Amino acid sequence: MGKEGKRLLVYFVILIVSTIYLFVRYFVLTNVSDFHKETLVGLAVAGVTSSVVGFYEIINSYGSYFWKALNCSVFIPNKKVYISLSYLLRIKLHGSEKYLLVRGSKIDQYQPVGGVYKLVGNKCIIKEWEAEPKSDKKNQKDLRFFVKAKYLPKIIKWFKSGKDREIGIWREFFEELVETKIVSKKNFSTINAEQIKTVDKLLVRENRFKDETYHTLIYNIYSVELNNKQTKELVKLMTYNPITNDYAFVSRDEIKKECFNNSKTRIGQHTKYII
Repeated sequence: MGKEGKRLLVYFVILIVSTIYLFVRYFVLTNVSDFHKETLVGLAVAGVTSSVVGFYEIINSYGSYFWKALNCSVFIPNKKVYISLSYLLRIKLHGSEKYLLVRGSKIDQYQPVGGVYKLVGNKCIIKEWEAEPKSDKKNQKDLRFFVKAKYLPKIIKWFKSGKDREIGIWREFFEELVETKIVSKKNFSTINAEQIKTVDKLLVRENRFKDETYHTLIYNIYSVELNNKQTKELVKLMTYNPITNDYAFVSRDEIKKECFNNSKTRIGQHTKYII
């Protein structure tokens, strides 16, 4: 059982014991001593109050994640979970309703620009969460790893805080579009983007990796706000070469169908999160 699960159990026991005592005191006992009236009743009321406040604090700290956190702490604390924390960029041409996708480097499919966040600083997830980084010697700071489920609530709270990790989106944009010369460095030396939503896929049953029971995928979705020069460059790119081995401009319907080019070319499942 995780730390939060133990706290909940303690609060639950205190609440039950205090409530039972108060019921017995006022509905069963008739002749009671001053010790009952002045001491035990006060302790029982304090027990009920502190338990309710404790429950509220825990529930409030996790918000919509509370029931998942409870599941992780109490019911599946030692199950192996694969976690991926990443961001995706919606690059949409206004008026044409076309989305710019790039070809994946690991899977033969087209997908949004983006990728997993990286750790920054000296945070050690191996020590803190007993994490097992996904084997990738070139990207040891990538936030994709395996942990026991009991650590998931802490990881989500940490990720939401933005501490000790990347918070910008420029790195993947530069690597996937500027370095590859899909777009020009002149017009895309900087970009403006707004975070529009977060998509959480928590504790999805999977066995893609060895000994893994669940997948947890969190995507921060950003919308890139193109200026006039950037828009003109992408319109020109789409007009003269809409589909290449490196990128493609696709429609909303094609993203939903997860394919384009007469169903010959695959679009990644996660692409639908940007529309």
